[in-house]
Amino acid sequence: MMRSVAFLLVALGALSSLAPAGAAQIRLNEILADPATDWNGDGEISSKLDEWVEIMNIGSSEVDLSSYRLSDESSGTEWRYVLSGTLAPGEVLVIFGSRVVEWQSANGVPAFGLSLNNSGDTVTLYEESGGQAIVSDAHTYKSTEIADDRAVGRLPVGTGEWVVFDGLNPYSGSAFPSTGCPPSPGQTIQCATPIETSSWGSVKSMYGKLR
Repeated sequence: MMRSVAFLLVALGALSSLAPAGAAQIRLNEILADPATDWNGDGEISSKLDEWVEIMNIGSSEVDLSSYRLSDESSGTEWRYVLSGTLAPGEVLVIFGSRVVEWQSANGVPAFGLSLNNSGDTVTLYEESGGQAIVSDAHTYKSTEIADDRAVGRLPVGTGEWVVFDGLNPYSGSAFPSTGCPPSPGQTIQCATPIETSSWGSVKSMYGKLR
């Protein structure tokens, strides 16, 4: 009997080591790759220092960020930035290019910043675990999505589909969902979905089909 109990405890221990250490999840939430505004508030507009990536904890517990790394397509797993600190449930963190340059300079890494390509790029958030780089989240954007001061982000925040936040530089195309809302670094405000207008005739026609 004792041997059976001991075996059961060992088995449960093995299973618990394979289970995730909580419900917290870190995801990319918003990306601005072509700044035309002083986003980091240092008094100057810089294509390197003012671009930014926002991440969000969509889980239910606090997360230690020390195992997370940020990369663009050209850097791969050589990392543009190694995160630190913690992120509470529902909290967002904005990583400006200026912050990345400071980290790169302090760690002997070429100071390229986030190096987000205006012609299109892929931003990847990795988590290092057991000596392996695991993709936590990634997003590929196109040049028209991120023209001057346009951002791409999730709507609803953290969990929704990727849309264009083009309140500062309206997008008139149809290739990507446009919100008409401005980029919102560091905020979790739910941007309202644009209202679809319909004529009274189309509404009556729709109603007739439902009868």
